Amino acid sequence: MSTQSMHEQILSELDVCLERFEARAEGSKVWRELYFAQPIGVRALTMTLMVPAGPGPHPLVVYIHGGGWMAGHQNVTNDNLENMKIADNLLAAGYAVARPAYRLSGEAKFPTQLHDCKAAVRYLRHHAGVFNIDPERIGAMGESAGGLLAVMLGLETPAEFEGKVGITGPSSAVKAVVDWYGVIDFLNLDAQALPDARAVHEPADSAAGRLIGGAISDNLELARRASPITWVNARSAPCLIQHGTLDRIVPSGQGIALFDALKAAGVPAELELIEGAEHCFRGVDTSAIMPSVVRFFDVYLRV
Repeated sequence: MSTQSMHEQILSELDVCLERFEARAEGSKVWRELYFAQPIGVRALTMTLMVPAGPGPHPLVVYIHGGGWMAGHQNVTNDNLENMKIADNLLAAGYAVARPAYRLSGEAKFPTQLHDCKAAVRYLRHHAGVFNIDPERIGAMGESAGGLLAVMLGLETPAEFEGKVGITGPSSAVKAVVDWYGVIDFLNLDAQALPDARAVHEPADSAAGRLIGGAISDNLELARRASPITWVNARSAPCLIQHGTLDRIVPSGQGIALFDALKAAGVPAELELIEGAEHCFRGVDTSAIMPSVVRFFDVYLRV
């Protein structure tokens, strides 16, 4: 069997998951394991999808997990974020929520991770009628490593960043982005670090180095291309940036730089510096964060 024939067979086999959903008493639906792509020779890529009750079609938020591109799972997060009930809050506000997997840096280097996230958006847009979601009202949000990927989904990036994973053809663009303490500019990560930083990003064995395939100083062009700030222009999606001022892993200067670049390009952007918050918003009251996220998406995904 040729690779092309195998690819076509895989795509047809993945569709069996479309009928495997849980209908909840209040009317919402949950697809616990949608296979949205099968890169040849590696693990299948899956996502969870929750769709609220009601007639729809519903706006959709694609939520991308963190983990330094080295670890993480779409359905598992740390206790602080778990307590924020991210998906539950979005679902209650009328948003469908997709949580896709992506290949980690031990499996492939950048831009593979972006290829996978774009494949997830294309899959959801292609099957929008099945899921009762609106293909014209899709947003993205991500935390830390996932913040970089979410922001990239809202930018006009080179053709080679699109990839050929999964369903091709539909757009992978999103209308609005929420960035939680994402990496925005690899070239300035260490320069912006707090004095008591918990991470050094320059070495080849750092999270950043593993993502691009070597030390930042030895791969300046790769680091530049993997940095969302490189691709900001007037056609970028509106963005809400939320970042803790005491983040010792990804400094808040990253979020500030993204805000400044978007505003300079004439793109609607909001910056909320969470005073005293560490990475993952630890150390502060997080009760106001999700209401702000919902308010932002209401502006750009409800129209």
